[in-house]
Amino acid sequence: MPVEKMMTRTIEAHYDYVVSIRFQNSGRSYTFGTSLANLKTGDKVVVETSQGIELGVCQSGSTPSDIYPVPKSPLMPVLRKADQEDLADYAENLEYAKDAFAVCEEEIQALGLGMRLLSAEYMLDRSKILFVYQADQRVDFRELLKILGSRLHCRIELRQIGERDKAKMVGGIGLCGMECCCARFKTRMDVISINMAKNQLLALNTEKLSGMCGKLMCCLKYEDANYKELTAGLPKMGAHVEYEGTMYRVTSMNVMTNEARLENSESYEVISIDDLREKTVVRKGVAVGRKTPQRGAKQTHIAPGVRNVHEERGSFSASESEKSRGISAESKDTSHQNNADLKLRNEHRSRPNTQKKEAQARPNNRKENGNRRSSNNNNNRRRETPRRTADTNNPNVTVRSFKSSKTRAEEAAKGAQ
Repeated sequence: MPVEKMMTRTIEAHYDYVVSIRFQNSGRSYTFGTSLANLKTGDKVVVETSQGIELGVCQSGSTPSDIYPVPKSPLMPVLRKADQEDLADYAENLEYAKDAFAVCEEEIQALGLGMRLLSAEYMLDRSKILFVYQADQRVDFRELLKILGSRLHCRIELRQIGERDKAKMVGGIGLCGMECCCARFKTRMDVISINMAKNQLLALNTEKLSGMCGKLMCCLKYEDANYKELTAGLPKMGAHVEYEGTMYRVTSMNVMTNEARLENSESYEVISIDDLREKTVVRKGVAVGRKTPQRGAKQTHIAPGVRNVHEERGSFSASESEKSRGISAESKDTSHQNNADLKLRNEHRSRPNTQKKEAQARPNNRKENGNRRSSNNNNNRRRETPRRTADTNNPNVTVRSFKSSKTRAEEAAKGAQ
């Protein structure tokens, strides 16, 4: 029968009953159609799947398809209820799978492939074997498929899984002391992001937030919705807020104990989460002094730990702590100095062209003066430095003269006179 007709028959097939079936290495149940009305929970049946013929266990009895919601995908059929022969073949396949696992692992080491083999499973009719492996990168296993096909004489399928799926297969004990959620009850892996840890106001320490698989723990997903609701309308951590006329910085929040801590350079306040949400106002453009300023940062005297960076002229006021140090509002107003600096810049820009030419000529004059000064220094140095005279009486010294012939002749004539 053509493939198109087989697919049409599968889609158009109507089953009187549906049943939920779970397989050995799967954590979730799948729905199959059947015409058997006497299936019960725990019965072993032979079903047809996209992988091939497999043996599964019923998780529910036969349910009439009229009261069962119609799934989006077509249902695969239950072929029959498993008999003793099917159970014997299944037990025999487990032994064959161990031998196939050893063969595959041997070939992986021989080829030097970067993959870790996890399991091997035969289909019930032994027409296909499925190998599950884990790898950090993509693996070229084409040569491995050829070798396994010649040694095992069946269809070969290699499936790569991630760290979470591996933890689900292997299992283990989590940090809470209980069995891993993925191996105990989870049927699908949720997407876990670091934003969930930020919503719960946790310290962003990957070692404490990671599970056995090395990924973020699945339990971060469970309380994410509740924390989003509890932290709605609250300022962010480190925000500058005004509370009862004083500026603070939010240093810690704990929605479980209903407490929040506000600090500035002089004091701190511990208030409730409701007061933080209702009685505080977030102020942007405000610098709040800390008790321990950062190294290299410019320390400013602010009171009580606050200075508005957008203050206008005439709005300066000295606090009590500044008055005790002798600081007044007039000393804080430095706007007249800024105006004087601006006036000097404008005068410098409006200089006439003659001054610019003189400024350009100055470097050349300075260069000439420097050259003259250096030449005079060299002449003085030559005059002060005594000339070395050769010791002509020493027999070990050879004196060579580089005088011209005319000069030597004049010296010889003078010597003769």
